[in-house]
Amino acid sequence: MHDNGDKRDSAEGERYDPQGFRRADVCGRALKAVIALIALTALAASIPALSRADFPLGSLLIYVLGMGFVTMPLLLLHEYLIKVHGARVAHARQATG
Repeated sequence: MHDNGDKRDSAEGERYDPQGFRRADVCGRALKAVIALIALTALAASIPALSRADFPLGSLLIYVLGMGFVTMPLLLLHEYLIKVHGARVAHARQATG
């Protein structure tokens, strides 16, 4: 399987903009934790509906609202932090030659 992720050198990012690198890294980890928490909460909400023939509407609402109103703003913040960090690294790299 091919790894088609970010091709940037993280050591270079840490050297030129360590604070921005840490912010983006912490935000990315928080995003993954929030996604896992929402998914586990939705799963836990669906367990009572599994014993009946009902559709787990509560689980669906938790998942959709959590992903839409909690995860999406966090994702946008993460993308913004990555963009700002990349611009700072590029500027620092260009300034040092």
